[in-house]
Amino acid sequence: MIEYNSNKNLLRFFLITLLWTWIAGFIPVILGIADTAIGNVIFYFGGGAPSVVALFLVFKTYQKEARREYFNRCFSLKNAGVKWPIWTILFFSAITVIGIYIGVVLCGYEMPEMQWIRMAIEQPYIIPLLLFFSIISGPLNEEFGWRGYSLDRLLVRFGFMRASFILGFIWAIWHLAWYFTPGQAQYDLLQSSLFEAFMFIPSTIAVSFVVSFVYINSKRSILAGAFVHMTFNFLTSQLLAPYSIEISSIIRNVTIVFSVTVIVYCLCAEKFKGKVQWAIEDIKKECEKYGFHQCQSP
Repeated sequence: MIEYNSNKNLLRFFLITLLWTWIAGFIPVILGIADTAIGNVIFYFGGGAPSVVALFLVFKTYQKEARREYFNRCFSLKNAGVKWPIWTILFFSAITVIGIYIGVVLCGYEMPEMQWIRMAIEQPYIIPLLLFFSIISGPLNEEFGWRGYSLDRLLVRFGFMRASFILGFIWAIWHLAWYFTPGQAQYDLLQSSLFEAFMFIPSTIAVSFVVSFVYINSKRSILAGAFVHMTFNFLTSQLLAPYSIEISSIIRNVTIVFSVTVIVYCLCAEKFKGKVQWAIEDIKKECEKYGFHQCQSP
């Protein structure tokens, strides 16, 4: 009989991912080469750990049919649908517009320079390059792991609320080396104040709930979850850069407020709770169908 309470592969995934990223991220800092070309190569070598480790475990532990199902959820546009990507764009667009309005109009802070928009207007042919950069800086190098590999296991063991919180916390502390690497947003936050640096953690946890929410509503589409990650990065950060710490803080706080409304809905809506239960039962059926060790105890 298959047990669903623990999974050594899940622990292995988190440990290897964190250690790989932290070691690669801190080597340039320790050697004093964080702002050099070789330092950047070493640093970004650790950025792809979540996806690389997850894909290794998928190919090592999944049967052929299970791998096919996994990659179908990663790349199928049909599974992702249209509704939830549109909802995602509107959700983060609202956060960005409200954040800029509060920061610029009400507080009098400087308007973000939005260099990506200027470059796209002046040189439209680089738009595919900008989109490619947005895809690889988060969704591609992380989401095969965060949502693709670990979320199902956490859902089975802990349920929606605790699973989203745990994954969000791990996702946040995974960025630890970013705080000590010049040129990274977390580094700028730490230079501004310890409080601003700390607030990155609850904001990341909050966004984790939003990604999980879309993941459940899109019938466990990894692609839909990755799109949330990409849209969050693109609309609330990359599209606005460069911008001040004050604007960053306001947008982060607005993100938390919007995300809390999603969390409250998840706690109260019986329809959504039913979808969560369906997803968990579906995961268990897959474990039994494929007979792999995705949900087994050590």
